[in-house]
Amino acid sequence: MDKPAIPRGRRTKDMPSGREALLAAAVRLFAAQGYEGTDLRSVASAAGVGANLIRVHFGGKAELWTASAERVLSSAAPIIDTVTQISADSALKTEERLAIIIQKTADFYKDNPAVRDFVFRCIADGGERADFVAKNLLAPAYAAGKATFEQAMAAGIIRSRHPALFFVILTNALSQPHGFPDILSKIAPEIPKEDAYLFLSMSVTELFLHGI
Repeated sequence: MDKPAIPRGRRTKDMPSGREALLAAAVRLFAAQGYEGTDLRSVASAAGVGANLIRVHFGGKAELWTASAERVLSSAAPIIDTVTQISADSALKTEERLAIIIQKTADFYKDNPAVRDFVFRCIADGGERADFVAKNLLAPAYAAGKATFEQAMAAGIIRSRHPALFFVILTNALSQPHGFPDILSKIAPEIPKEDAYLFLSMSVTELFLHGI
């Protein structure tokens, strides 16, 4: 016997709550379409709930974006804490700390594509939302590894005009778009898709630490 259809907005036990589903959908759509290009009805449809739930849980579009940004910040908090701890570990050599930071950052972007896409779209769109992301996510992320970047520059391990520029270059190198494994396999079929991000982190490490 066929199972009865679940009414729109009704959640089964194994499905996320309406609020969680809305947040997940909102992060994806804001990342893909930007703030101006995202409408509440599309978010509700992507979440599989009624549009009225957005008003119930968040109030409006601006509040939904803020909640989505806070979700992204929460997702990024563990990697920022990890980099802070690594950068402060005096038992490791500077080059060792830098290599671990590169690897951990690459793993984070691989496992959290929504964070990468959301941040990049906000920065590209500019305005107050870009300022919010820069202040509350990018600045803390830069501060987490700044000491190691400065020490690596002073030791001649990396060459850069400024540690912030190195941070930007490193972030862009490691935060490849979602289709990166597929594109890489087309131009270099000898590299397995499942190893694309591993090869990326190894290559970035070798690029910056080739003199060690």
